[in-house]
Amino acid sequence: MTSPITTIALLFTGAVFSGLGFAETAPAEAAAAPATGILVGKLTEGSAFDRFMSVPMLYKNAENPWLQELKFIGQLQTQYAYGSDDSGKFGTMNMPDDLAWGNIEVRRFRMGLKGRLFEKMTFLNLIDLYPDFSPRVYKRTPETYFTYTHSDAFHLSAGKSELKFNREQEYSSFEFLPFERTALGNMFYGGELTGAWVCGNGIAGGWLYYLGVFSNDRQDELPDFNGGAMILAKLGYNYTKRSSFDLAEVKAQILHNTEPGFSETDACLTSPLYAKCISISNELADGPLGLTTEFLWGDGVNGRADVCGFSAMPTYSFTKKLQLITTFEYACSSDENGVILPIRYEALSPGSKDKKGDSYFAGYVGANYYVEGHRLKLMSGVKYSHLDGGPDGGDFNGWTWLAGIRILF
Repeated sequence: MTSPITTIALLFTGAVFSGLGFAETAPAEAAAAPATGILVGKLTEGSAFDRFMSVPMLYKNAENPWLQELKFIGQLQTQYAYGSDDSGKFGTMNMPDDLAWGNIEVRRFRMGLKGRLFEKMTFLNLIDLYPDFSPRVYKRTPETYFTYTHSDAFHLSAGKSELKFNREQEYSSFEFLPFERTALGNMFYGGELTGAWVCGNGIAGGWLYYLGVFSNDRQDELPDFNGGAMILAKLGYNYTKRSSFDLAEVKAQILHNTEPGFSETDACLTSPLYAKCISISNELADGPLGLTTEFLWGDGVNGRADVCGFSAMPTYSFTKKLQLITTFEYACSSDENGVILPIRYEALSPGSKDKKGDSYFAGYVGANYYVEGHRLKLMSGVKYSHLDGGPDGGDFNGWTWLAGIRILF
């Protein structure tokens, strides 16, 4: 379990940089700068709520040349789902005990550190925890990486991070608006992988790019690099200034997997069974209205059929606190049974049989209430989904109600 050690080492390093070791050699103006944070015994000024929310900030001083920020972070995402189809009931009550508190699923329970060093270097270290701290507290390391920022046009990162293929995957889990991602998005999901990537935006009036190379070995910590590689390339253009919208951005992405289906051991998750995947997306926002659309295609291998689909997410903000979220998605396969029923939560239905079909449609309508932005939000919605199971069965036609809370600090 190297990650807890890494977290402790980063915390210790931050304490040293914040003054325990380098304060004596820091420039006088940096030493005199107003620092805040638990390590210097000073919370952020403001209301009682502002002071409370600043407790996780261990150290912050923009004028310190070595360490500008060190913060303890945490994520808690819980949700309840109750679904019904012709065969019976399903939902979070069917989730494994190590993923739930009773009938409530603990979707994410994470803690870690993030910080900024030498003005141009940032780092993030996150660990997953078991909901009941059993059989132990530490579960795995989803993300741990460093980023060097030269400018908006050039960011270089290395370490372990979630593979961000397709537009919806680019949203962090706490910023994502509906509860779950689309069926095709889940089928193409590569997991948290170790590699290096470079990206930038604002080039020549609005161009943006991304290029990353990752090991496709899905491990709880760092991989052994015995499998293949996943290569992700993106090219986009932000045309907001050329339009009447508040936000307008189009993007094309391609993902290549050199060894689809690789798994180091039976206990490891497998790499997706697609050699190539393509995403073309467009995102628009104008006042309270928002619309994100995306086309996805995947080249199936090793018995997996090619699949393609389309999704749309229209949104409307009634106020800064209350937002309407809707999603629509359709997916189909070139051969029989190429579309997989989502594990959350339709595949938990007692009558879902082989959980595969030829086509899939789903629609979601819900509302998010932002108590404190994405740091604290309440969510609820209803999803309808239909799977055409083809000749081997697997038909599904049902409804799911969801309610949840997202907390970030």
